[in-house]
Amino acid sequence: MKKLLLFLLTFAFIIASTGVYAAQTAPLGSGNIALKLDYIDFTNGDLDDADVDTGVYLGLEGYGEIAKNLYLGMEVGYTQPNGDIGSYDTELTFVPVELNVKYAVESGTDFIIDFGAGASLNYGEFKISGPGLSDSVDDWLFGGQIFTDLNYKIDSFFFGINAKYQITEEFEDEDFDMNNWRIGGQIGIIF
Repeated sequence: MKKLLLFLLTFAFIIASTGVYAAQTAPLGSGNIALKLDYIDFTNGDLDDADVDTGVYLGLEGYGEIAKNLYLGMEVGYTQPNGDIGSYDTELTFVPVELNVKYAVESGTDFIIDFGAGASLNYGEFKISGPGLSDSVDDWLFGGQIFTDLNYKIDSFFFGINAKYQITEEFEDEDFDMNNWRIGGQIGIIF
């Protein structure tokens, strides 16, 4: 019980001191944009079996400050992993359109940490082709995501690392979703 009380008091002190310090600055300016390059891994086993469960993700995000240290923004991204199952070629296209809210604080000199969550509308298409077969399925899927970033600020530029976990609904009339996690880097401009 004493350890729990000590942990809660320490946590409250850190949150309070971070809040006071953050109230003095706008860590990511009044707005910012960033280009992201991430590794993406789809967690659905069927996509793993089709050899299209991992790839490179390219994203563009923009945020504006709506309250002290609180930012509202969008991210749009794209990935298209290719694979094969024996003599059949497979291809997955994934385009998330996200609306996110994040809270950012400075953590030491020129370091910014933020965390957030949001909702998304995601386009997904799966294709398979080969001898005697050519088929595809596509759909718009609702989803949600949580994420965190750690950035280093140099004047009005920043670069850093990010991690995100996203869930989506399943394809209509199909038994797979496009749940994924991403980890990578970004570079951006602060306004």
